[in-house]
Amino acid sequence: MKCQHCGSNLNIEDSVCPYCGQPNPFAEKHQEAMRRFESDYEKTKRDVLEQTARFSKHTIRITILAVLVALIAGAAIFLIKADDIRWRMEEKRVESNASEHRAAISELMEERDYLALYSYFSKTNTRYSDALKEYDAVCDCSFQYRLFYDNLMMLQAKKADPDNYRYYTETELLEDIANEIRRINECMEPQTYNEEAYTEEKMTYMEDLRDSVETMVEGYFGLSREEVMETRGMTVARINVLLEDSYGK
Repeated sequence: MKCQHCGSNLNIEDSVCPYCGQPNPFAEKHQEAMRRFESDYEKTKRDVLEQTARFSKHTIRITILAVLVALIAGAAIFLIKADDIRWRMEEKRVESNASEHRAAISELMEERDYLALYSYFSKTNTRYSDALKEYDAVCDCSFQYRLFYDNLMMLQAKKADPDNYRYYTETELLEDIANEIRRINECMEPQTYNEEAYTEEKMTYMEDLRDSVETMVEGYFGLSREEVMETRGMTVARINVLLEDSYGK
């Protein structure tokens, strides 16, 4: 730029002309503009840094939360998958040994060892296995027998000493026994399971099991054979009333 007084060349930062010594009016304006610019720049810089810091903290929180949610979801999926994998592996093991399981089950059925048979189903994880579905009715019937037997023994223990099995009342035990008697009868109804569950061998086993249950009901509750036979067509509620009326006589 030119000096307004002598025409010499000036820098805009020169406060006075180096040739004639006259003040340069543009220098002060320039310096003021630069000061304002620097001030605005510093303020903008501070605002940007503060916003960035706040954004970073917020982003970190969101990121941590998202990671935690993802980890929890992943863990849940893993557990579900792991359980499914275990079930599939167990099914394959049962399937690969199906012939041995059938032989063992048939032997226990022939021996009419109802308690041992259900224990076998439980210990070998063959209960309701897809590979051995033809034994579903037998398995369920044996399971109900086990429950019936245990509850009947607890009821007799409480009859001898009311302090036995304090976590059960006699009323609850009688209700459970009635339910198990009804469930055994239901297991033997052909529409409950698939056709293979009701072969002659299996039906004979379940009929003998039911006969064993009815013999115990007859003996422990003092019912006549006719009364016990009538329970086959009774509801749980009616069986329960019959047992309650007979119990303790």
